[in-house]
Amino acid sequence: MNAEMILNLVIASLLSAILYVILKYFQVFKINNLQGLTFNYVTASSFAFFSNYEKNVGCFNHCESFLHYGLGIGLLFIFVFYTAALTAQHAGITATSIAGKMSMVIPILFGIWYFGDQLTPLRTIGIFTALGAVLLSTIKKRKVAEEAHHGKLILLLPLLLFIGSGLVDTTIKLSEHYIITSENQDLFLTYLFGSAGILGCIGSLYNRFAKKVKFEWKNIFAGVILGVVNYYSLVFLIRFLGSPGLESSIAFAMTNVLVVIFSTLFGIIIFKEKLSKMNAAGIALAITSIIILAY
Repeated sequence: MNAEMILNLVIASLLSAILYVILKYFQVFKINNLQGLTFNYVTASSFAFFSNYEKNVGCFNHCESFLHYGLGIGLLFIFVFYTAALTAQHAGITATSIAGKMSMVIPILFGIWYFGDQLTPLRTIGIFTALGAVLLSTIKKRKVAEEAHHGKLILLLPLLLFIGSGLVDTTIKLSEHYIITSENQDLFLTYLFGSAGILGCIGSLYNRFAKKVKFEWKNIFAGVILGVVNYYSLVFLIRFLGSPGLESSIAFAMTNVLVVIFSTLFGIIIFKEKLSKMNAAGIALAITSIIILAY
């Protein structure tokens, strides 16, 4: 790889890991998850649209074909990010990053079933290794008996994140195959983020009038910061994936390995997260499975 490819890989992975750190800080500063995520998507959508304003305006007349796809994926987007926020806050950013990144198993299985990709013995081992990594990385010890009821939640949240992230990757893969072109890519991303933002606005307004949950400036500010990082993490990922001669499976594997490593370092250094032997084994399995799946 040349220097530009390495730079895009490192920045994309670092920004993806920072997303989990920001979601963890949502808990520290008592940010309303739904409001923060809503403004995150509004910000990301605005950046996507105005980054290539003239081309996006010119594609407006050709976007009818993907409106319903964008709405569906947008719903998945906000569900996955909301789940990621809860997972980061209750299970830690290491478990969150691994559950999210190990979801690559789902599009791999879909590719085998739908696109006829080859299922080799090595890839089969990689899939089962990834599943084991998710389970081991989420096991936490509870010191207080009254917190025992959170145990199921700590296992359920990473599982929901695992499934949701996998569905997002799968639907985006289908969209890239059937819908996205070089001309409409920015507008498609704008609509994805925008759909999630609109759905978030509906949910936030419902909470405001039905549950008397007030809008706060700190929620907006946190959402804007998350949205900027979210957008640019995708920009640099796309740049890396577009590197000439680089296979997508290898690209995703390398990105996911770095995200897991960065997230683990952030968790230990910033949040003083302690890893048990099982958690450490889960991280080792995560890295191993991604490397296996790359070949």
